[in-house]
Amino acid sequence: GELRTRIIKVAAIFILAAIVTWFFRERLFYALLAPAGDTFQGQRLFVTSVGEQFVSDMKLALWAAFVLSIPVLLYQAWAFVAPAVGDMGRVTTYILITLASSLFLAGIAFGYFFVLPAGLNFLLDWDTERYETIITPSFYLAFTTRFLLACGIVFELPAATYVCAKLGLIDANLLKKYRKHAVVGNTVLAAAITPSPDPFTMVMLAVPLIVMYELSIVIARYVNPTTEVTAHNLARTDEEEEEEFEPEPHEENGKERDL
Repeated sequence: GELRTRIIKVAAIFILAAIVTWFFRERLFYALLAPAGDTFQGQRLFVTSVGEQFVSDMKLALWAAFVLSIPVLLYQAWAFVAPAVGDMGRVTTYILITLASSLFLAGIAFGYFFVLPAGLNFLLDWDTERYETIITPSFYLAFTTRFLLACGIVFELPAATYVCAKLGLIDANLLKKYRKHAVVGNTVLAAAITPSPDPFTMVMLAVPLIVMYELSIVIARYVNPTTEVTAHNLARTDEEEEEEFEPEPHEENGKERDL
């Protein structure tokens, strides 16, 4: 019953936001064309099917409504799972929701002003002597909106680290221990969530993802400081893992002998 109530609240806010963003669909359309620079002469896209204009505007309004509904979605999701992880206080909840929402919007802003223009200029200006660019809104708007959402998700890593560190699940030493694994994992994740298959766009998204991981180490250090006991346990765990790979002494005539 509680889950149903919270879903209804999120849906109501989302519908209201969609109604508002529908009236700003034209401004949103031109805003998403801006990172492409002068590629689209006259600021127009080509349509190839009946109704593509309306469907594209509808998707654009729904995407903007989802972005505006992120704070409410995060708050309702956290309020639902908070009793299971223990009472963290109202102030901590507000800090968490503000941090997560701000990071998500910061990720979208970073992708819009820095990553997206570079990626679009690289892709759309590729060998213009052999290719003539004719872009439809179904492909262009899907590419830009999904890429901006991916950037927003990437920037949520520090917020997730804050929650885990607050619950005592992770600390800075643990994140440092798996830094090399995180670099590989972040690169694979960037390749998976990037709408375009080209390596340039993937690298442009992988770099901030790695930076967010380093920032998460700093956050974990201050939220959940590592004690000497924890550091000792981590060091002992490393020694035990190394001992597992050492060869065992052979036995001869019921007695152990060293090799």
